Amino acid sequence: MIYFVIRILVNAIALAITVIFTPGITVQPLIPGIIDISPTYLLIGALFGLINALIRPVVLLFTARLLVRTMGVFALIINAFLFWILSIVAPQAFIIASPKWLWIVLGSIVIAIVVFLMEAFFGLDKPAFHSETEEQFYWKWVAYLSAGRRNAIAENLRTAQILDIVMRYTKDIAVDASPLSRFRFFMEDLLYRDVDQLQELTMPEKVRYMLQELGPTFVKFGQIVSSRAENLPPEWQEELNKLQSNVPPFPYESVRKILIDELGAPPEELFATFEQDPFAAASTAQVHRATLHDGSDVVVKVQRPNIDVTVKADLNVLRDLSTQIQRKQEWARNIDLRGLVYEFADGIMYELNYRNEASNARLLARNMADFPEIHIPKVYGEYITEKVLTMEFVDGVKINDVVDIDAAGIERAPLAEVFINAFMKQTLFDGFFHADPHPGNVLVNLDTGQIIFLDMGLMGELNREQRMALADLLISMQQKDGYGLGKAAIKLSKPLPGREVDEKAFLEAMERFADRFLKVDEPDLSIIISSLQDTIRKYGMRLDSDFTLVIKTLMQAESIVHTLVPTMSITEQATQSVVTLARSQYDADQISEIIRTQVTRSAREIVYRLPSLVEATTKWLDQYEKGRFEVHIDTGDLDNQVENLSRGFNQAINRLVMGLVLAGWIVGSAIASTFEGEIGGFDLSKLAFYMFIAGGIVGAVVVVRGLWQSRADDDGYY
Repeated sequence: MIYFVIRILVNAIALAITVIFTPGITVQPLIPGIIDISPTYLLIGALFGLINALIRPVVLLFTARLLVRTMGVFALIINAFLFWILSIVAPQAFIIASPKWLWIVLGSIVIAIVVFLMEAFFGLDKPAFHSETEEQFYWKWVAYLSAGRRNAIAENLRTAQILDIVMRYTKDIAVDASPLSRFRFFMEDLLYRDVDQLQELTMPEKVRYMLQELGPTFVKFGQIVSSRAENLPPEWQEELNKLQSNVPPFPYESVRKILIDELGAPPEELFATFEQDPFAAASTAQVHRATLHDGSDVVVKVQRPNIDVTVKADLNVLRDLSTQIQRKQEWARNIDLRGLVYEFADGIMYELNYRNEASNARLLARNMADFPEIHIPKVYGEYITEKVLTMEFVDGVKINDVVDIDAAGIERAPLAEVFINAFMKQTLFDGFFHADPHPGNVLVNLDTGQIIFLDMGLMGELNREQRMALADLLISMQQKDGYGLGKAAIKLSKPLPGREVDEKAFLEAMERFADRFLKVDEPDLSIIISSLQDTIRKYGMRLDSDFTLVIKTLMQAESIVHTLVPTMSITEQATQSVVTLARSQYDADQISEIIRTQVTRSAREIVYRLPSLVEATTKWLDQYEKGRFEVHIDTGDLDNQVENLSRGFNQAINRLVMGLVLAGWIVGSAIASTFEGEIGGFDLSKLAFYMFIAGGIVGAVVVVRGLWQSRADDDGYY
């Protein structure tokens, strides 16, 4: 009750301030003598709160994506619309001067700013961690409202939720750092006595709570940051690391329903035993221990309910946002922000299909068969779907748990060597590697000493040329060869959009890079890699997406190795591992087999091309007899590209001209509506007002048509 009273008072004060600073708006008593000016402000404040609570969510449900596409400018239109509704609901109290639309827009801006600030100071929008958004009942209905390739309702809903959560936490953090923090703390204690307090938490803790409340997509982003948080303060590292495991579980009832939908039977029939309490919870799923009817101990990974709808919406919103930022900000173009977001999105969508993870586990197990010290859990295909994954239960501790490893009598140096050898085998020889080896995904069995890889949802792949370039890069780093490092980096990079690469200048810069970062007593791999990426971007390139995963994995591997053996150099050990593995992988028989395979492939290719070779030879002989050679260049694709470019340019010019005409129409009619006079017997101000309304309708139609056409142009969205 106190909350609503304070909310009405805040709205009334905001309305009074708006009237003071907006001379075209006045408020008069509803019923003088009975409902005087002060009660009028309170009643209008209550109406404004009701409009915001009931109408704003409906408007955002259909228009929230426009906030992203216009970088927040569309919020002015939403606020003006709500303020206009307020003036319609209480016309006898509001007196708005002409031109009415102008004062409505200005008034909506003032009242929005005042309410925003007062909400922050009074703690009316205090963040409080609650159940995650994908668990809310309406998401399963939203999933059926998809239109085309994108679910507009889901994206609008998620955009509104994201903005609300981010603003709540931002206000809390901002006021917490201001002299008004004590007043906000007092108000929060008054308004939210039964809610866990957040004001005693540090900023890193609040950011972690915010990421968890935003949902799996943002938790995954925080996990990526935590895996490369070596340059962050310790308190930030600690909180972001909690995102790897400190994620609230979802109810068993949801787990049971998903198993029935996916596997066709309840867990009590599918398994001999099934523990209702989760064994572990992650950002996208949770894990339950179970026993098969043959006695095998397994874990069942169940995807969070409705996560596919919310994650797709999140990723599409992030893609829209990154596209808009890259168009307007040079720093975003320099790092190709849009490309990075697209790669992040593709990786998450791949991970959400657990059949991919099962296939990855089988392939990784086959590739690691020569390493008895490495174990990959077995997968059970009959209990696997897109949302359910059943794997062998393995027992172990995190590979960075050196206390338990030492207590078990396992030597750390050989353990680190095995880990590096396995990583080198995966990346340089197989071209298929575990791309998220944080300590929670790499265990050590204290009884056998085996290293266990978990969570094969995110895997990296490298082709032969990339593997050779990676080997060259590692050897160049070990030999402190800046030129060789630069040549390898070029092979593993691609130019940024609209940038030209000066290879000579880049290689010269890499020579200086080697002097600064490689030719030191104890080079730090994380600093070297971070500086290398900065240098690559400076000269108009960025690392290929596949190799970006290698870099991330290499840095995670270095962190594990340094935890096990602080004095071990991962680059030197990796170089030795390459030589050792090359000797063991490629004996005389294997090399002969590779040569036979390549010769056979070449012979087949020649056979396939024989008819075209005969035809080409005949044409050359004909041209020789005529005494001239002719070269034919097919420009059909170029003609099509030029035609498409011309068509697009013409459309852009037409839209620009139409926009200018409409703007002149609307602005001119708005100005004319303030003049008095007649034209042909018609009142000038009324005629101009009707012209203004007509221009607004035409403009709205043009905007809707443009947005509708942009939906058809969406490429790569889910």
